[in-house]
Amino acid sequence: MLIISSNLQDESILIRISCQTNLFSTQDNDEELSAFRALLTDSGYHLNSPLNIYFTRDAVFTNDGKYSLDEVTLGEFIEENDKNDKKPKNDAYRRIYPWQMISGRLMRHTTGDESCYTPVLDKCNTKKKGQNIPLNLDLLAVAERSTTIGDLRRQLESQLARQLDILEESLNRRTQNNKTFRHYYVKSINQIVTVSDDDKDNVRNELQVKYPQLPMNQPFISMDFGDGQLASLMTSGRLFDVHKNLPAKVKGGEQTLVDGHYAYYHYMQDNFDDNMWGCAYRSLQTLCSWFILQGYTTKPVPTHAQIQQTLIDIEDKPKKFLNSRQWIGSMEVSFVLQNYLNVECKIIRVERGADMVEHVRELINHFKREGTPIMIGGGVLAHTIIGVDFNESTGDSMLLVLDPHYTGVDDIKTIQDKGWVGWKPWSFWSKDAFYNLCCPIRPKLSSS
Repeated sequence: MLIISSNLQDESILIRISCQTNLFSTQDNDEELSAFRALLTDSGYHLNSPLNIYFTRDAVFTNDGKYSLDEVTLGEFIEENDKNDKKPKNDAYRRIYPWQMISGRLMRHTTGDESCYTPVLDKCNTKKKGQNIPLNLDLLAVAERSTTIGDLRRQLESQLARQLDILEESLNRRTQNNKTFRHYYVKSINQIVTVSDDDKDNVRNELQVKYPQLPMNQPFISMDFGDGQLASLMTSGRLFDVHKNLPAKVKGGEQTLVDGHYAYYHYMQDNFDDNMWGCAYRSLQTLCSWFILQGYTTKPVPTHAQIQQTLIDIEDKPKKFLNSRQWIGSMEVSFVLQNYLNVECKIIRVERGADMVEHVRELINHFKREGTPIMIGGGVLAHTIIGVDFNESTGDSMLLVLDPHYTGVDDIKTIQDKGWVGWKPWSFWSKDAFYNLCCPIRPKLSSS
């Protein structure tokens, strides 16, 4: 069973509520589940910063007072916080999607409005036989600034009820007890899909029945809100898509760009000194990030040592290559992509940099057909090509190039203003050096 959110907007606010609890289950499941459902439905919710509010079925509690559920909106609390909060530097480039995420937790409401209580400890002895079942509820609601707290609570209650329905069905069928839920953003339908972990293999088939426009031979998950490599990379603090908002340089040109998202890898990141030798490694890491962010692999971006070990394992390099500072080139990058990610590559060989311009249409076709970033190496330094700007009438053209030789901090203004990412003329390439372009082929998935 799938739980599908409403459509997302750029200003959407994602409210994520986690709850880990236990259900003591006996043969009398119906009565126990009914009582358990009532207990959870009656619970309160606490939302973390920037809201820092608690709401029950009847009221919203803040540091400033008490309000009715339909009296206040999320936007009112967020705007108050925004007055005193500056956005982090490079914030727009440190996240791929613009939504604001606010976490919280489900809390059992145990007291009324009385001013004081005497603690009471109850000990319950029972001879009932059963099992203690751990339950992991994970609610994700899509709201807007205009959403009232009352509407938000009703949305959370609806998703809670649906997750409890799935848990109840599982218990009745005596299937997996320790069930968890996962959330996936599906860009092609602009919605978040929630599914229980033991049913995730059926997500594609169910979604393609409901949404026939979904691609049959490409990953459809654009963001995983779980704990996998996709989520890990997206929350790593790296800069993504650093070419965004760069002005065009070819008058009347048509831009053909990398299709999807990537992370910018360059010298000296991760507290690792690869200055003067690791440019191709960093370009390869950028390519690997593209395959992770597009959902083609669950493997992490390989480290320098893992890249070297892969080349040793396929007997391309000797054992002493491990932990060395030796360069790699386009061919080694293609070997790693093939053996680490099972990605095939096309190699374009250019005998002289002066001849690079002759391949402009071939590069345009690559970005239109495959959409993957291209690693270019050869007789000199390695770079990553992520786009082409071409004027069909005049023949003028430039390449959008990502430079891994940057050694500074991840500051988007410096990276863009100083040309570490930018449109480069054909003279950028050394005219007498040879080049190999490693062009990864987008994997084709089975539609079954």
